[in-house]
Amino acid sequence: MKKILCVLVAFLLFACGQTDQKKSEDKSSSQEMVLVVNYELQDMSLEDHAKLGSEVAPSFKPENIDGLVGKTFIGNVDAGVFGGVYYFTSPESVDAYLDSELWKGVVAHPNLVNFTTDVYGVAPLTISNGIPVL
Repeated sequence: MKKILCVLVAFLLFACGQTDQKKSEDKSSSQEMVLVVNYELQDMSLEDHAKLGSEVAPSFKPENIDGLVGKTFIGNVDAGVFGGVYYFTSPESVDAYLDSELWKGVVAHPNLVNFTTDVYGVAPLTISNGIPVL
């Protein structure tokens, strides 16, 4: 049941992060970035975590965060680790998000603990039907 709940929550929250918005910047003119955030739950049930996720998901849309392309909510119920993968248009937009009131509110939540963040650049390479495209 816990796995089904987590998968359902992840699916619903991922769907909230989708957008048909076109990028106004040329991909070659900026370095796209990925921010991976992990945290653990403390004194919070999976059901309450799912409810919290549903409540905050609208805040994580590209129109609400400068430079955000999208966000995927992630979780490993067995390991007790949850988080998100954020896709940004530039290193500056990642830095701005990590300095934002929204981020400060996330990390201040008393039931979300042991945060880690990792930032990665995105290679200018796409896989289409298994064939690399530059």
